[in-house]
Amino acid sequence: MRLSIASTFTSNPIEDAFVFWSKKFGFKTVVHFSQYDQVFQELLDQNSSLNHPHNDARMVFVKFDDWTRNLSNKEESFIHSHIVTNIHSLCEYTARSASYVKSPLFLTITRNSRNSFIKPDKQSEYEQLIRDNLSEHSNIFITTSGEIDEKYPVGDYYDEQRDQLGHIPYKREYFTALATSVFRKVLASKRKPYKVIVLDCDNTLWDGVCGEVGPQGINLSEPYKKLQLFMLQQVKSGKILCLCSKNVQEDVDSVFSKRPDMIIKEKDIVSSKVNWQPKSQNIKKLSEELNLGLDSFIFVDDNPVECAEVRANCPEVLTLNLPRRPEEISSFLEHSWPFDFLKTTNEDQQRTKLYKDNIKRSSYRNYSSSLKEFIDGLNLDINIKNAEPEEISRVSQLTYRTNQFNFTTIRRSEEEIKKLLKTEEFTCKVCRVKDRFGDYGLVGAMLYQTLPDRIVLDSFMLSCRILGRGVEHKMLKSVGETAIAKGIDSVEINFRRTEKNQPAMNFLMSVLEDFSKDLTSKIKGYITPSAYVSKLRYAPDKSKTIKKMTNGQAENSISNTPVKESGLIFEQIALNLNSPTNITQQLSPNGHLKTTIPSRSSPAAEKGTLLIITEIWENVLDKTGIRPHQHFFDVGGTSLKAVEVLSQINERFNKNLTIVSLFEHSTIQSLVKLIEDTPAENTEFSKIIQRAASRRDRFRQRD
Repeated sequence: MRLSIASTFTSNPIEDAFVFWSKKFGFKTVVHFSQYDQVFQELLDQNSSLNHPHNDARMVFVKFDDWTRNLSNKEESFIHSHIVTNIHSLCEYTARSASYVKSPLFLTITRNSRNSFIKPDKQSEYEQLIRDNLSEHSNIFITTSGEIDEKYPVGDYYDEQRDQLGHIPYKREYFTALATSVFRKVLASKRKPYKVIVLDCDNTLWDGVCGEVGPQGINLSEPYKKLQLFMLQQVKSGKILCLCSKNVQEDVDSVFSKRPDMIIKEKDIVSSKVNWQPKSQNIKKLSEELNLGLDSFIFVDDNPVECAEVRANCPEVLTLNLPRRPEEISSFLEHSWPFDFLKTTNEDQQRTKLYKDNIKRSSYRNYSSSLKEFIDGLNLDINIKNAEPEEISRVSQLTYRTNQFNFTTIRRSEEEIKKLLKTEEFTCKVCRVKDRFGDYGLVGAMLYQTLPDRIVLDSFMLSCRILGRGVEHKMLKSVGETAIAKGIDSVEINFRRTEKNQPAMNFLMSVLEDFSKDLTSKIKGYITPSAYVSKLRYAPDKSKTIKKMTNGQAENSISNTPVKESGLIFEQIALNLNSPTNITQQLSPNGHLKTTIPSRSSPAAEKGTLLIITEIWENVLDKTGIRPHQHFFDVGGTSLKAVEVLSQINERFNKNLTIVSLFEHSTIQSLVKLIEDTPAENTEFSKIIQRAASRRDRFRQRD
């Protein structure tokens, strides 16, 4: 996985945490850092490291007060105007970069220096300004300093000494917090989305056993209310809630009907399996009922035995064992990465209703004597039209998530689709469907190119929940009708066979003669007369049956880099790797930067200056046997490591050496002489003087 980073400060220490998390999930990661403080230049230059076409993810880190470092005018109004101007430039250049580079861009706003002129309320205002300007771009993901502080708080985050030496403004824990926050989003962008959350009831949704203590006896304490609020947020993001409990249905129903303080209501639950059957069997039934693969399910239960049973019999399901201690539940959920989501569409927010309506349709199908009677009784309303600008995000989502009924599985970002549509050749049509039970929403999309002699169908996607009802026939028919209206005689249908798009191939084989001839995994263009395509019609009881997917295969999933995931990995992260301190303690320095300062137990007088400096060099350079006469840059030293060496020396000996000192005294023996000849700084007194001077400057500005 190739990551490329540009930042307004020296961000190299972030690499250790990126490498750590990458190894955790089975990636071999290479991190490329752009030139120091060249964010705008990197965004604008199409040939820059940041805009390299092979990047899997691009990251930009911005610290607002870096834009004020060299300003001579420190008046509040001038600083505000300067930052707002830079923000507008940042948004413009970021959007431009996202328009011609496919890989996602993660823009992160970090905390300011401790003595920054920018107040917290202004920080929030600036962050919101960025969100407002970039909200329409589907492949730009923003992380604010507040979000980082909320999940990965670091109290003593600022490193004044390293900031002065090499513009490395943060301590290692905060760099860890930055890396972890962004890596979570990178991972969410690469894996298939989970769609269904299956919840246990007793001691999971509430505290207590409803069958023993009754609805009034269960306890809805703060941890369980937070859990329910968390799950409602998941519903708003597009996930489906289901219940799976070993219980009596009436007992569970009474909790929902007699406890008005329940935050999750019955209307929020799509389906329930409340009985005494093994939970793995019930989850499989939910999978069949929803027509969604088991690998799109998350199962949450407080009982380790039940979790083990589901893991053994439904290994595709991501199973999470909720902590037994209620006070740990909220943190566990916040740090359970499978629940992370990036952006949502209107269809995502309506998913609960869509699937409830679908269950009603399934029940109606059981009472119909034939497929034709069922479809006729649905009173389908199929609307095929040109895509509106606000619908492009949903079209992009369909290209990424739809695998089974997808002719070419070409994945396109929102920006790529908009760019194609700016040309006169390309058209995007969308399909919305309603029936007697409700609105399916935007379920299908087609992208085609109009040439002088033919229409080329580039992409054709349709949600599996509407398959087999003639919608696919009407969509393809509309392309033929468009060709006839334009006086074009042929339609070219592109198709690429994949492991998952058998339903799409079945459809084309049923409506086009000899379609499967010489079919390979490469994209094949099948040319057929426009008149033939324009006359397609659906005969329900005569059409070929589309194979039903297996439980191990999700309806919609991203075909992307494989991600090693299991409930046990995520439980370990949620319980043990949920703070910057805990994570940092697990990092293995990779040779780019070591920040562990040697123990202070032995003062310089006991250990000797020569020995202490040698230890610091060997620690930072990750090398042993360095001799006193060897030059720093001959034994693997870099400017970044020079900052770290000087920082440790200054802290250890109470000095105030600058980066120039190491260039002028580049051997250990030369540094020893410099340190022994230089009087120690009164560090605490210096800091008091600096703080007083800072307060004086601010009072002068107010005056």
